[in-house]
Amino acid sequence: MKVIIYIALCLLLGIMATLALTNTFPFNSGGIGNPTAKDILKGNPDADILKLDGLIYSNVSDKEWLDDNRYTKGEKIGEIKKQTTATWWFRNLFATKLPKGTKIFMSNGKDYGEYPPSLVIVEISDEELVYQAMVEG
Repeated sequence: MKVIIYIALCLLLGIMATLALTNTFPFNSGGIGNPTAKDILKGNPDADILKLDGLIYSNVSDKEWLDDNRYTKGEKIGEIKKQTTATWWFRNLFATKLPKGTKIFMSNGKDYGEYPPSLVIVEISDEELVYQAMVEG
């Protein structure tokens, strides 16, 4: 009897771990949440995104509403660890288009604090690109 309980608990923990790693735990009951890499890449496989502090950021450098002079590079907050389009293990500091080692900075001299920034600046090949957090609400 103890063996059956042990096996059942191991299976339950394994299932919970799998659900947590695939962003389906706790179960989403149709509520609104921030988009995941899987959500974005499902609709646009060529999307230029990165993940930082659990949020997905999208390249908005070519958008008409973006004023190039309005955003300045602040403190460095990290570097891209891996370039990938695999959504299963899309972790913090992973990107779809940016190469490993690409530097990520805060925008407009803001401090990197408790909450993730709404905009970050990426420096690649002496060019600065602006990425915006993809949030629902």
